[in-house]
Amino acid sequence: MAIAFIMGVSACKKTNNDAPTIVSQVGLNVVNASADTFNVYLNGSRLNTTSTILPGYSTGYYAVPKGQQSYQIKKPFNTVTNTIQTLFSITVPVDNNLNHSLFVTDGTAANAFSTVDNFQADTIDKTCLIRFVNSSPGSGGLDMSYADTTRFSNIPFKTAGNFTSVSTVNGASASGLIPLKIFNNGSTTPLLIDSVALSEKRSCTVYTLGKPGDTGFTIVIRTD
Repeated sequence: MAIAFIMGVSACKKTNNDAPTIVSQVGLNVVNASADTFNVYLNGSRLNTTSTILPGYSTGYYAVPKGQQSYQIKKPFNTVTNTIQTLFSITVPVDNNLNHSLFVTDGTAANAFSTVDNFQADTIDKTCLIRFVNSSPGSGGLDMSYADTTRFSNIPFKTAGNFTSVSTVNGASASGLIPLKIFNNGSTTPLLIDSVALSEKRSCTVYTLGKPGDTGFTIVIRTD
């Protein structure tokens, strides 16, 4: 009994002196740039627990472990077949940058991609920061104009342009809206046209949902 007591005390001391394992975390935002409604799982555990992710919506930034992690994109539970269909699994290398976005563009891992979201402080009145992400498979290079001025040129699929400062008032109509257009690279005929009002001193991401020529091809704007 004395020996057992001594061993037990020794084990307790060893446990109490062990330093806790610290897991570095970063932010991951999942963007649904596809026609599917889905849920996202991290190493088998569902992240979006309150609602499914609809086309054109994003989750906001989850705190996830830094480094390569396995994510699964799955359709919602099918009440007819009593199954959950996995669209794909993907390993995302989340590095030391603070925030990242995972863009899901269709039901394949090959066309999913991540971006580094390096937000900057915008302290100038009546301006905001804007970037363009080409999330349309098979689109080739795309251009984006804002207030009838080309802001991004020949952005390939799975690529994000750098944040750039623009005015939130110059070129606005009487209603305060400013034209935003998407083109095939070098073309003068817009693929998409929208009229937007951007919030000053904020960071905005413009991305495409769907493929050019398909029903539902549109512009989505996310404000961070």
